Amino acid sequence: MRFLQSPETIEKESYNIIKKHLEREIYGSDDEYELAIRVAHSTADIELAKSLVIHKDFIPKAVQSILDGLPIFVDVEMAQAGLQKYAKSLDIDVICAINLPEVIEYAQKHGITKGIASARKILKEKKVGIVVCGNSPTFLAEVLRLIENKEGVTPCAIVGVPVGFVSAEEIKRYLAEELSKKISVPFITNLSPKGGTPVAVSITIFILNKARELRGIKKSYGEHS
Repeated sequence: MRFLQSPETIEKESYNIIKKHLEREIYGSDDEYELAIRVAHSTADIELAKSLVIHKDFIPKAVQSILDGLPIFVDVEMAQAGLQKYAKSLDIDVICAINLPEVIEYAQKHGITKGIASARKILKEKKVGIVVCGNSPTFLAEVLRLIENKEGVTPCAIVGVPVGFVSAEEIKRYLAEELSKKISVPFITNLSPKGGTPVAVSITIFILNKARELRGIKKSYGEHS
């Protein structure tokens, strides 16, 4: 059995295949199209990439938050692990509070998810750049509630692509179709139950790499684009 072995060649071939099935006209800019290709590449899911809703200011505002040195706040430790290497090259902290003892205690006391508790803790304590959610719909719902009710420090941008059959699509549709008319925070989401931490991480790596390019940081061998 023969197969491609070079990471650059594999990525290039994958992108060529994706471009045959993913129309450029769906997206508002070349950067948005490039981001959608990245999502399709990381998930092997063209339909997921087609379902993305990207606020026109999401990419520039998210990149600027990185250049400004603001931390990234994620819903789960898997996202934190996936982003740390890329963020470290820019001296960006990746915050995950899901398993802090005080978060667990607060969640148990109030009968809520750890995702809700972690969102309340961090957004009421500090300024963050990008909020990244791929796993917990309740985390995203609480982030949106805090922003809408002005109960915390508003982030610069939101990656909101939680996966699941319970509430995930409803929360994402609320963000894209209703809340976006009330708040000015740029976002990326998708309109289906699909999503997940790999999607959220791939989107955020795309943003980090845009910032790295502006800082003149070259990719190391085998790093994702």
